[in-house]
Amino acid sequence: MKPRLYKKLMKHPELDKLLSDCFSFTNNPDESDVIVTDNPDMIREARLNIIISAHVPENNVSVSPDLDPESMLEAIKLSVKTYSISPRIDKISMLQEQNALLSEANKGLVELYNLIDNKNHQIEFLKNKLENIINSAGESIVEINKSSQIIYANKKFTDTTGFDSESWKDMSFLELVHPDNREDYINTLKVVSSEKTSNLQMKVKIANGSYITVNAYLTVINNGEMHFEIIFEDISKKLLIEQHMKKLEEKAIVAGFSRHLSHNILNALTVAAGFLRRIRQESNLTDSQGHKWNIVEQKCKLIEEIVTGYNDYTNAISMQREETFDLAQFINQLALELKEKTFSKNFSAFLYYFLDQYNLDVSTHFTKSYPVEGSKIFLKMALCYIIKDSIRYFDEFTPLNFKIVTEDMNGRLTVMVHVPSVDLPGAILDTMLQPWNHQVLSQSFDYWGIVIANVIIEKHGGSLSLRKEADGLSYIIEF
Repeated sequence: MKPRLYKKLMKHPELDKLLSDCFSFTNNPDESDVIVTDNPDMIREARLNIIISAHVPENNVSVSPDLDPESMLEAIKLSVKTYSISPRIDKISMLQEQNALLSEANKGLVELYNLIDNKNHQIEFLKNKLENIINSAGESIVEINKSSQIIYANKKFTDTTGFDSESWKDMSFLELVHPDNREDYINTLKVVSSEKTSNLQMKVKIANGSYITVNAYLTVINNGEMHFEIIFEDISKKLLIEQHMKKLEEKAIVAGFSRHLSHNILNALTVAAGFLRRIRQESNLTDSQGHKWNIVEQKCKLIEEIVTGYNDYTNAISMQREETFDLAQFINQLALELKEKTFSKNFSAFLYYFLDQYNLDVSTHFTKSYPVEGSKIFLKMALCYIIKDSIRYFDEFTPLNFKIVTEDMNGRLTVMVHVPSVDLPGAILDTMLQPWNHQVLSQSFDYWGIVIANVIIEKHGGSLSLRKEADGLSYIIEF
């Protein structure tokens, strides 16, 4: 079902004409689903508002007035194309899942921002782009040193606490923590120093002297000097967020808006990577500088992987069963391709970045036909995500030696992916397939691909479970 459009452009006559050539418009804004305007007074609730302005109210789509009319038109066409008026969610979990990935992307961007700060004017242009992305995050992001001194805070932190950059500069984050929570905060930093990540619920003081309750995710950043990153959300406003989400559900603009946002992130990343490659080619770098550039390139790849993984997840939950095929024959053939590392690379699980970090044995005992309706490319993505995210999570054990076994269990096709010689904490094992059950969602990125695989397997009528073995870990897939 196509959305109904209304436009009112006072300052952009050429764009007005281009739009008239591309779309049909209604004469009544109250009857429309999408409003295109350069006047913020024309926006309506429960609609997709596309505004030609540099300053846009929250939850509306912005098109820069500095673009030429053809570029504005393309941006508007993309937003309208991704817009959906079919309700898709019943709870706030979708927004939380999106924030989980975007928060992890922001973490990488903070490190990238700090590495390229104080460079020449080309780097300054790139830094401003990255800072704009970080400041659009839905969670407060704070970087501190070992003494809890605040090194960096994004705009969301200022909005949440009321402390502007002049106020938080050189401020101790420990002083913001409620006295009753300071011991837990200090102990959590000690845990993070050795175990990389941890969660904490605590009260944090804001500018007016009162306290808000937050869920915080803490991680360590160690690039020569140990720093910590704190990502937190104000859960005292949860009811207001839920009410706001109900309004969004009525017109189901969450999917369109979030894809528009991820598209902008990838665009910014492409621009950033281009500038970085050009600057590196034109520079004579010392060994130390070369090491820093390698870190920047790795972060760019990581951000691309995060945002692409988010898109894979949203595509997986709306996957259509495109064809009927023999699942057993397909799995057996795919396992052999993974073993020989000859699988095609026309998909986004990124396993082809890790070919030298795994070995794989195959044992196929299920030889009967097992027809299913589904998608081969999604099933291939699922199996590759399981292997790739195991490599990422158990990176200290690489190269990993996987074994894939197919068996007939009471007439059902069972696929076991065994990972020997690794250890997984019980708390992670219990929640790995449902990471949004954590108090803070963004800790789940290290195994987000396994969540995507679980969704794909369920879409094919199967189930995925994890089992801790005496000699490692097994993923059990039953169809």
